[in-house]
Amino acid sequence: MEFRRKFFLSKIFEKRPILIISTLLHIFSLVCSLIFNNNILESNKFAHAPFNFFWEWLTVFWCVWSSVLTVIYNLVELKWDYEKNEQAPKWWKTFGLILAVGNALSILIFTTYLPDQLSKDIRRGPFWWIYSFIWHYVTFPLSLFYFCKFVKIEEKIVYQKKILLLLAFQPFIFFVINLFRVNTADETYLNTKRGWKKFMVPCFEWAEKGEWFKFFCFFWGGVLALWILLLLLLKIKRSYFPSTLLKGSKKNQFSRNSS
Repeated sequence: MEFRRKFFLSKIFEKRPILIISTLLHIFSLVCSLIFNNNILESNKFAHAPFNFFWEWLTVFWCVWSSVLTVIYNLVELKWDYEKNEQAPKWWKTFGLILAVGNALSILIFTTYLPDQLSKDIRRGPFWWIYSFIWHYVTFPLSLFYFCKFVKIEEKIVYQKKILLLLAFQPFIFFVINLFRVNTADETYLNTKRGWKKFMVPCFEWAEKGEWFKFFCFFWGGVLALWILLLLLLKIKRSYFPSTLLKGSKKNQFSRNSS
């Protein structure tokens, strides 16, 4: 019996089962989030303005953004796994690295803002509690486990100058899409009880008001925080999955291309 239990667990934590389970959990969490936010404040937001509601839901929450990208990433990984394609392009591995940091950020944001969200006058109930905790404390950690155990990266890339630009790319696109959403959304929808406020991220409001210095300080401070998260993920890989770190020359780390 003990042997069968260990054999079952070993199979569950192989590459393909983790990808499948992770994808299903992300889809489950996205559907639950869509249902909950549609009925928030006891109004059918989708029926009121389907385009505005779906566009906001897709772009205003970082966890939604991360899960959608992760589902796409997992499906491509599954496709290559079934095709026995083990030679993923270098840019794809870098994308997996950036996505992992984004998933870690989703956990951090939820944990940090949980007390604030609970203080707001919004009926949440068991449904919200169950799917939110599954989403942030099971689904995202499982994606991080996949990254740590199966995604091979060059260790030196973490210490190169370009990593800050790579880490900035995802939040920058998220910011641009939010600006586009605000400028294309129906103003009557944004100003009613059925809609969210324009931005869920305070620093985006600074940019809209032209307070660019404050915005850039917050933005690049956030990118530095992402780099620290990346260092933590690298430490986990080095401690538990050292074979996933591809060694390279360290002499050109931050001084690379300085000559």
